[in-house]
Amino acid sequence: MYLLTNAMKNLLRNKGRNILIAAITLAIIIGAVVTLTINNAAAKVIDGIRLDLGSRVEVRQDFIEMRQIGLGREDASYISIDSFMSFAESDYLRHSIFNADMYAWSDTFRAVDDTGNKPGDTTRMNDNGEVVFVETCKLVSTSEPDTLAEFGTLRDVVQGRMFDGLNECIITEDLAALNGLSVGDTIELRGSYATDKTYSLTIVGIYSDATEDYAHFFLMMNGRFADNRRNEIITSFETLMTAGWETNAGLDMKMEYYLRDPDKIGNFEAEVREIGLPITYNVSINQAAYDKVTGPLSGMSSATMTFMIVILILGAIVLALLSFMAVRERKYEVGVLRAMGMERGKVAFGILAEAVMISAVCLVLGLGMGSLMAQPIADGMLAGNVAEVEEEFSGGANRVLFAGGQMQTDDNTEGYEPESEIQVSLNADVITQIIIITFALAAVSGVIGIVIITQYEPLKILRERT
Repeated sequence: MYLLTNAMKNLLRNKGRNILIAAITLAIIIGAVVTLTINNAAAKVIDGIRLDLGSRVEVRQDFIEMRQIGLGREDASYISIDSFMSFAESDYLRHSIFNADMYAWSDTFRAVDDTGNKPGDTTRMNDNGEVVFVETCKLVSTSEPDTLAEFGTLRDVVQGRMFDGLNECIITEDLAALNGLSVGDTIELRGSYATDKTYSLTIVGIYSDATEDYAHFFLMMNGRFADNRRNEIITSFETLMTAGWETNAGLDMKMEYYLRDPDKIGNFEAEVREIGLPITYNVSINQAAYDKVTGPLSGMSSATMTFMIVILILGAIVLALLSFMAVRERKYEVGVLRAMGMERGKVAFGILAEAVMISAVCLVLGLGMGSLMAQPIADGMLAGNVAEVEEEFSGGANRVLFAGGQMQTDDNTEGYEPESEIQVSLNADVITQIIIITFALAAVSGVIGIVIITQYEPLKILRERT
């Protein structure tokens, strides 16, 4: 008890030096609290995104990749719808979502931007040399309406409801206003690349649309008004399949398979290749979307960890120097205590106790101050990183390719936005890490003093003082 009491008195006797040590220790702890809190929160969010995007495997024919390796449109291969369904039965999967788009035309309503004399009166030559009607709209389908991109942000059902049964659809406000359509009306569609596919759909909802009219300037300049987002008619995947599709020829199939373990993508690909998936189809995660969504968090996490490493190294060096200088100043005090018969271990304990007391006080203050500063700092860093990521991806796609009735581009990030919010807070893991760091600093400060003091004999210290 005497040793602890004497250590506390020594702290008060040398207030100036100890305040400086405490200030440096406090700054290090606050920096560690802020960085570890932000880094742990970012890692948690990234891990959640990884389980979503990292486990979401898309199986899709890649015409752009085909062109890069020297394959042409005639090399395009199509597989049966049943094969796509059989992939979903893999034991590596926990869930599957079926999506498919089809260009269509109609002579019963006019599409937005269609300048023809009347609906459906324009024809063209297809890849097979056949005369077909020009597409006026796109029939978009999904097996899970809740997963439709942009709904809840840029799109929203403002009249009626979302489709939930066969032969039901929703259309845009622009398309409805242009043709005088309302909830309950029926529209007729025909597949442009497979003219035997016909649909009679009941409008059950009308949605607002704040997206860009055209995803690419090229589409607008070439009069492809079927690619105007206002001409998207959305229905269920089951409805699209009712026309009797045997293969995906004429469809843009975007099947999403969710892995139980994101690291098993290689096993899943090997399985579907064995079943019969052609090499012209990609089996991959949407890495571009993953990088776009997690980019701000990854950048913030990397910056904070670099900052923490630097501040710990520099802080430890400064504390070591201060401790070295402080102990040399106290050699005479130590010599007197040793001459009075105090053992080296007790002297060392007293010096270490002083360092621990300073660190304990700084720990309490640092946890409180760091937790208050972490959220504003995280918000500021994230906002800057989001702006950088948005600028990086603002160019969008720079190539558009049509083949087999499908359009593909380089842009795989449409509908994905950088993560712009994060909630940071202290948790047991962070507190444990901070405690370890704090007492490691105390050990650095105390052990240096102990090593220096124990090198001298008491008589030698007193003689040098004289």
